[in-house]
Amino acid sequence: MKSILYTELASDFLVQGLGLNTLENAKPTAKVGRHEVELVRTIDELIAFPVETQVIYIGTAKEGPFRAGDVLMSGSDELLDRAFKALDEIEQRGIVVGLSHESDSHQVFLAKDELYEVLQNWKERKVPYLCLFLVEPFEADGTAKLVGTLRKILA
Repeated sequence: MKSILYTELASDFLVQGLGLNTLENAKPTAKVGRHEVELVRTIDELIAFPVETQVIYIGTAKEGPFRAGDVLMSGSDELLDRAFKALDEIEQRGIVVGLSHESDSHQVFLAKDELYEVLQNWKERKVPYLCLFLVEPFEADGTAKLVGTLRKILA
């Protein structure tokens, strides 16, 4: 399966950590585990892609009700299960959050308004997706753990 990655952070850590090939004017790509991985540069590219694709969105969240370095996540059940297993192996705390505008007293909510329409598009098309958010501030160690987690999710 093809996987599309997008990050709000500088993408250097993903290019190096996942061994993405960067050719002139081309999107960075690689084979990670059993997945062809492509790093896209704009959020608009997260809407128009073939059906047999999964999406992994990497972003940040402000400290507040969460601790610095926590990994917040939202997504499809299978990808959330893989993420929990990967985080458990490295003893990293992962918290499932809701990203929708609907209030749910049973779920922690993370306001990411810029993602709402994209998220609705994925749900309508039944695209497997995983959103991972690192709670700021985080160290280089946090991004290294994130790369390791991504490798395990894509294995």
